[in-house]
Amino acid sequence: MKYQVKIKRYNPTTKENYFQTYDVDLDEKLTILETLEYIKNHIDPTLTYRAFCKSAICGSCAMVVNGQSKLTCKLNTKENLIDGVLVIEPLKQFDVIKDLVVNQDKGFDILKKSKNFMIPKTPPKDSEFLILPKEEASYDKQTECILCMACYSDCPASESDEKYFGPFAFSKMLRFINDSRDSITNERIDMTMDGNIFSCVECQACIIACPKGLTPQFDIKTLQTKAMSQGHQNPNMQSFGNFGGGFDDFGDFGGFNPNGF
Repeated sequence: MKYQVKIKRYNPTTKENYFQTYDVDLDEKLTILETLEYIKNHIDPTLTYRAFCKSAICGSCAMVVNGQSKLTCKLNTKENLIDGVLVIEPLKQFDVIKDLVVNQDKGFDILKKSKNFMIPKTPPKDSEFLILPKEEASYDKQTECILCMACYSDCPASESDEKYFGPFAFSKMLRFINDSRDSITNERIDMTMDGNIFSCVECQACIIACPKGLTPQFDIKTLQTKAMSQGHQNPNMQSFGNFGGGFDDFGDFGGFNPNGF
């Protein structure tokens, strides 16, 4: 099967960004990552990308494919061609090191800032923590996050608000908040406000991007509810958008009363 692969490249020496197109004739069963491997091994050894497990577990090979962040080891090339062309770019919202490799320190720094690790209570004397299946089920799905950062790459709130923790971080925060072994549950809920959790625009781009089928936007809604139950307020509700006085600033709608519903 013949097709073209258009790859966005970056030369760290010259600071040059450019697209390079490769013509290939490969088996239609290959994944996008296998296509990249072929290009590097048989056409252009200077092409640089990140990959490891090839099993949708490590999250290393996340890239932007035809405008959407995806895990390239999981996707068939043929099924993602648009008019015989495959466009591959590095993840958005991260500094590019070279070609398709980005510096993910930004994401890992967020994990540290949001304390996304267990801070356990003192275990029961002469016993282990006992976790019921119902509790385990409340955070089981969130533990499947592989930190590929695809959700963060596609998140418009992360792009517009530098303080926003991002979908992956909030999902992991919910995982620890729902765990009875953790000792800082209330502090974690407070920290969601530090991460501007109400900046979420509910576009569900994170759900579309997640290769593991997680639903970060739903986790964010759950955390917003917990934050409000703990006394926090949605800053976006203090005024309607940027109009300060709500609908009243719109004046006369010619008979329509926007405050009447």
